[in-house]
Amino acid sequence: MEISKKDKRLAAASYLFGVPALWVVLTERKDKGFLYFHGEQAFYLWLRFFIAFFALRLLITLIWRIVYVPYLDFVETLLAGLMAGYAVYCGYRSLLGRTFYFPH
Repeated sequence: MEISKKDKRLAAASYLFGVPALWVVLTERKDKGFLYFHGEQAFYLWLRFFIAFFALRLLITLIWRIVYVPYLDFVETLLAGLMAGYAVYCGYRSLLGRTFYFPH
């Protein structure tokens, strides 16, 4: 079965921006296996990103209430950069038409 370029681009956009993933999961796209698989996986990836980012933000805020540690906000920036890089990597792989699973 050939995967259309439109489905590949939408799957890649789901990883890059997150909102298309929500659209794919909530609409009737379940009949398109490749697109629904990547849309659902991108949705859970973005959900994990938000939880990790805000948990780290909360932890940094709690640490700073006790003692100020300089450059601790760099860890937050580093995490955001790593998450963005992984989203780009996943988007690129889905644009190539590959089906892959990320670790749970």
